[in-house]
Amino acid sequence: MKSKDLLRQNPLYAAMLPQMLSYQLAYLGGLEFKKSVRRKRPSEDSNLYKDLIENTVAQPICRYIVDTINDVVFDPPVKRDLKFATPQGTAISPDNLEWAQLMTLDADLNNRSMDGFMESVGDLSSIYGQCWVLVDMPQANEGNLGRPYVVALNPISVWDWDYDIYGGRPILEYLKILENEDDKCYYFKCYHLGSEEYPSYWISYKVNKSDREDTEAEIIAEGTYPEGMGIPAFMAYAKRDPRSIDYGISDIDSAESAMRQYFKLECDAYQSIQFASTIIRADKGVSVPAAAGAIVRATQGQIETIPVDTGDVEKTMKLQAEVLNQIENLTGLGGLRFSRHNVQSGVAIVEERKTLHNLARAKARLMEVAEEQIFTYAARFMNVRWAGEVIYSTDYDKHDTNYRLAIYRESKTLVPDNSIVDALITKDIIAILAPSESMAQYEQAYIDTIEDPALKQLMTEENERVLSRDLQSQIPTG
Repeated sequence: MKSKDLLRQNPLYAAMLPQMLSYQLAYLGGLEFKKSVRRKRPSEDSNLYKDLIENTVAQPICRYIVDTINDVVFDPPVKRDLKFATPQGTAISPDNLEWAQLMTLDADLNNRSMDGFMESVGDLSSIYGQCWVLVDMPQANEGNLGRPYVVALNPISVWDWDYDIYGGRPILEYLKILENEDDKCYYFKCYHLGSEEYPSYWISYKVNKSDREDTEAEIIAEGTYPEGMGIPAFMAYAKRDPRSIDYGISDIDSAESAMRQYFKLECDAYQSIQFASTIIRADKGVSVPAAAGAIVRATQGQIETIPVDTGDVEKTMKLQAEVLNQIENLTGLGGLRFSRHNVQSGVAIVEERKTLHNLARAKARLMEVAEEQIFTYAARFMNVRWAGEVIYSTDYDKHDTNYRLAIYRESKTLVPDNSIVDALITKDIIAILAPSESMAQYEQAYIDTIEDPALKQLMTEENERVLSRDLQSQIPTG
């Protein structure tokens, strides 16, 4: 391949790059974000600008949103039914699937479990809207471990890609990744879809940064994939964009702009306070010491103090609060409140957490798709076929302590004196506080103290059903 073709970026990538970099800066925060938002004005004193940038705080709104959504998605345990079949469709015994178990324990050959790896996929897709996931098998010269591994790439590293439609289904036909770069060279890896005549393959290139001519790039490695296998790479989304499969919608799409606005207001408030010192006007010859509490010798009328109005700071802080409230209403992330002493009603908390849970459920479905694609490609490397199922539990109400406590408060308000409601709430609170390995014993110990015989029998039967409901497989079978 020619150097100029490798150095050429996909037009869509070039158009998306500034926005992706903006998302990245907003998520990372820190000095670079502050400099990108509040640029130095031409007439501004350098020392004052440096003081402003170093001593103002950029609230990590975007990071908080990304972390909160993914904490909810990955809080319930992921259920994996690891089943595989031969290419002819015959089921493979679980005793012969040690490689799959090892892959769930160490997905990326860096001692990171599949749960940990998928959390990184969740973070990357939340930030950029999408990320690329690639499955590969170590080469012989790299020490073949006898099993595949998986890698997640942020979309800034993927310079070009192309889909084609086969039987109404989009198939990745070409992918170009910038693997590395140094002062002089770029290092690319290009993936190509095979055909009936030849298998899918990859080629790694080394290109000088100054080389824009029609010269052939230096090939440094190449390889092929198993027969019948496509390019083992796909895009994982935070939210699907209805217009195109080439990109997703970031979880911080609105929050990124809000975070910039919030920091600009923070800078305005800081400068207003910084220059809010009282102005002192004195007649010629009157000495005014700089230290507070010093004695000034002057007659009446020789010295005058002029206070500086700081009312604009209060307006700025009010506008900042409105910015946070808007983000809360859109995302259900009440933790953004900078004033947590404000009392929320139980109904408000319940409705707020429902919004967050709905966001998490939509993302969980996309994470299921992504993980099953990982096992689909991994199985191809092992000359078998994926026949299992991955389920991301979306019963977030049961795992969300704030949500449950709000439900309890509202229940007590609506039904203040009811022994059944009191017993159910007490049992649930015991389940929250008790050690997980002995939760049932603590619940039963409480049930034994209930005086109402009918209620005691009913809760005992329910508790026994809870203990025995998981005897069969958790995955539906055909």
